[in-house]
Amino acid sequence: MSQTRLPFCSPYRLFLAVAGTPDTAAEGIHDAYSRFVWRSMGIHHMLLVSALTIIWPVLFVIMALIFTRKIGPVVRNATGKSIRRQLWEQATLATLHSIPPDKYYVFELFRDERRAHANDYILRYELKGGFHNLMHRRAKSTPDERVTKTELTDKLVFSRRCRAAGVDAPVVLAYLHRNADSKKWELHQEESEEVGLPKANIFLKPAKGKGGRGCERWVFADNRYHGPAGQVADENELLRHIAGLAEGRGRYLIQECLENHPELRDIGGSLTSLRITSCKNERAQFEVTNATLKLSFTPGKSVDNFHQGGGVAKVDVRSGVVGPASDSWKDRPCVWHVLHPANGARIAGRVLPCWQATVALVERAHRLFPDQIMLGFDVAITARGPALIEGNVQSGCDMIQRTHDDPVGRQRLGQLLAFHAASAIRLPLPRKAMTWYGPGHYFRPR
Repeated sequence: MSQTRLPFCSPYRLFLAVAGTPDTAAEGIHDAYSRFVWRSMGIHHMLLVSALTIIWPVLFVIMALIFTRKIGPVVRNATGKSIRRQLWEQATLATLHSIPPDKYYVFELFRDERRAHANDYILRYELKGGFHNLMHRRAKSTPDERVTKTELTDKLVFSRRCRAAGVDAPVVLAYLHRNADSKKWELHQEESEEVGLPKANIFLKPAKGKGGRGCERWVFADNRYHGPAGQVADENELLRHIAGLAEGRGRYLIQECLENHPELRDIGGSLTSLRITSCKNERAQFEVTNATLKLSFTPGKSVDNFHQGGGVAKVDVRSGVVGPASDSWKDRPCVWHVLHPANGARIAGRVLPCWQATVALVERAHRLFPDQIMLGFDVAITARGPALIEGNVQSGCDMIQRTHDDPVGRQRLGQLLAFHAASAIRLPLPRKAMTWYGPGHYFRPR
């Protein structure tokens, strides 16, 4: 279970959200989050919230200076909005909606039409460790419901579950696992018939990881393996390298190296994937609500994750049409790409191949994990069709709200989250004091 997160800049949402009856989907989510947090607190958390009520302006000033110093001048040049005005708007958003300064820039709330719907934005702290924890506790307290969270967090177990059910996923050829007796890392064959490492292009990833960290693509040529940083290794050298990676991250998977669908190969050499959000609806069926296309803007990069310097673009879930892409909001704010910045390939207006099959695959995959209300699936569209890379139980909505012109609280996803949150918060939940995700976690490298 993820750590519970508090709106430390400012904490007023905890008080304001429970003060009245929610009238909108967004208010319903804010209300359920706040009630869940209050019910999860120990006495030391009560004291912490009391302290934050007084000292949050200090945290706000620090964050506002950090982000405005770097991004504010770019926004001023692009919009004509002065630094003073940006700071005033950040202070107003923090006070009234508990929106921290970084999200002012992530969601481009300096745009007046977006800021008008500030209360409809769902913050990261409300989903990760908030809504998701509430749903997890509800599932654990529901008799006879199979809890599937571990099947999603362990990528080897996830692959086995999907492939056994006929849901296409990358083939795990082998994996490196530590021997319990000798403490040495040993290679175990999964679906490979070869002895040792496969003599083919391979993709390495930790069985338990996130954000694309620790993932590497190795190309097999001239009887050697060629790594993402120009390394060249024979089989034994690569095995030692994987063992070194595993020391810090645990069991490592050796997967087949998927290739983009022919219609997508012009937008990058590395695999391009989608983050597709699926949610259980009011009829207990599973519905794709949102999709974003992730793009690698750095040649030779093994992954396309947004936190690893990639770009992200909205995908219309009905048609598969792609919108303009944004790369890092910190490094290149106010920049939206119609064409790929590295190779000139068209992004906006592109229609993704196999789109209806991709949506159907995700909805079928979600049925394998029926206790999960909201899942974020990473999917690749390949020459053989869509393939499910992994499922994320703590999926957020920052990428959705950045690329869509509407906040989640005004979208179908917001309606479904509010529906489930309202029913869950009324049920008795197992009492468990939260662990706090604080500023120390917030500023650490991801």
